[in-house]
This record gives sequence, structure tokens and C-alpha cells, in this order.
Amino acid sequence: MLSFANYSGDADSKIVREVWARLLDQALTKGGVAEACSVVKRVGSKLDPANGACLPLDIICLHLEKAAVDRLSSGEELVGDDDVARALLGACKGLPGPVLVVYDHLLSNGAIIPSLNLKLRLLRSVLAILREWGISVIAHRLGTTSAGASFFLDGTFSLNQTGTANQGARDKIISLANRYMTEVRRLNLP
Repeated sequence: MLSFANYSGDADSKIVREVWARLLDQALTKGGVAEACSVVKRVGSKLDPANGACLPLDIICLHLEKAAVDRLSSGEELVGDDDVARALLGACKGLPGPVLVVYDHLLSNGAIIPSLNLKLRLLRSVLAILREWGISVIAHRLGTTSAGASFFLDGTFSLNQTGTANQGARDKIISLANRYMTEVRRLNLP
């Protein structure tokens, strides 16, 4: 249905956005943020992440992050800092680029994110994405899985030891981490 709606001639993808909003609301009602994240991974992974018309990551991300803040602050559901980020990564087949672009867009637009709690949650999600990206770089270098690489990341092995083959990815991760750390410092936190 999402692919079909993409070809309906709807220039701003209003139909697709409405379908996603209903799908997410239904999942949130049925099983909370955990269920909604599961739906995003399951449905999103069948779509092309480069096609923003079928997979409107900005709408999905904002919908899930707002729901996570609301449910966490009300005590209705325990939502991990990385739950939404991992769901979006799953929908994008593990590619951090499209997900980081969405978070960057949301964080740079203060009108969309007026709440300090929501902005902090988005920044925590970005940290989770950068961590996953770092683990995948280490895994690639070591010829292991992400699970094996996370063992090294928690130990004495660091992103600096990944060698020159992954220098570009390492530099990007470090640059983004520094940039988002600046965003954290700008927050008026107690």
C-alpha cells in the first residue's frame, strides 16, 4: 500500500504520511513504543530507505520520539534511549546516514522541537546511532559481527585503532560526536 500510495501523484506524500501515522498510532495503542518500533523495523526494512516518499523517516522519527517522551514521563512505559534509533536503523537496513540526516534536520529546527526533554532524547538517540556506526566500523575491520565488535568497544580497543581503511568513517563519527556534544552543552540543563 505504501509503494502504491507513492505513485498516486500526491506530490507531498500526504497519503503515505497518513498511512504511517495510522500504522504507528495503532501499534502504540496495541503495544506501546516497543510495538511501534517493531512495526517500523518490519515494514520499513521492506522499503527503500532512499525513497523518502515511501519511508518518511522524519515523520516516523518525530512520532516515535514524542511518544517515547510522553510514555516515559507519565510512567506508562519504560523506553530505552536507543529503542527508536535502533528501529530507524533497522528500517534503513543498518545504514546510519539516512537516520542521522533526519535527526540532524529535527535538531536544527527549533520550532519542531520546543521541548528540552524531547531535544535531549533526540541527542541520546543520535549517540546510539553513532555508537552503532562505530561498532560496525570496528566489526568490519576485525571481520566479525557487531556483537563481537561491541565486546572490543567496551574493552581496551577503540575507534582510533581501526586503521586507515576506515579512516573516513572514523573521522565522520568523531566529527559528528563533537558537533552533537556542542548541542548538548547548549542545552539549559540543571
